[in-house]
Amino acid sequence: MKLLAFWVSEIDFKKLTEIKHKQVLEKTIIHYPEVKELCKRPYPNHKKGCPNIEKCKGVPEFSGKYNFFYLTWIKFNFKEYKNLRKKEHPNWTEDQVKCLLYWQNSLKKLLKNHLEELSQNNKFYVFGCGNKFKLSFQSTVDSMEASCINVFSTLKINKIKIDIKINDLILLCCLLCSHDPIVFNTKKTDTSIMDFCR
Repeated sequence: MKLLAFWVSEIDFKKLTEIKHKQVLEKTIIHYPEVKELCKRPYPNHKKGCPNIEKCKGVPEFSGKYNFFYLTWIKFNFKEYKNLRKKEHPNWTEDQVKCLLYWQNSLKKLLKNHLEELSQNNKFYVFGCGNKFKLSFQSTVDSMEASCINVFSTLKINKIKIDIKINDLILLCCLLCSHDPIVFNTKKTDTSIMDFCR
């Protein structure tokens, strides 16, 4: 485990990422209960599909609860990351270079820290990116997928470019719901979050 921490620490993920926000209309958040069927598909290490499928909450009720909706995502330059990993570990296979164990938690941590900072001056409810996304200001964070939100369709209809095959670009996305408009103040020195909500 110490060796894994060493490998991850060699790369400055802040330099490879950018956090963005976009206000969206409620009608562009695509839900359907059938999205759970995607979770039943096998993938590496989980031949029977997602082990957390029983935690799925179903389609959330937005009407009357929230007035404003925002997609917040971290954009990760996966192509540059792979190049850096290959230089660092020239004997690694392509699967080792791509392995999410070496990058996913770092991205989630950057996104989580950004939301924690944002919550200091705003009140909002978060639907997170994947399982085990935790925040200090919200007791449980259901994933967008577990809430029957089709993330790919929601991003696409809101004109946010994604790389479904995960070759050059990775996006981890959250949905923020609020009663009042969210004010996206950014620090002048933090270039990773300089994209204001638009």
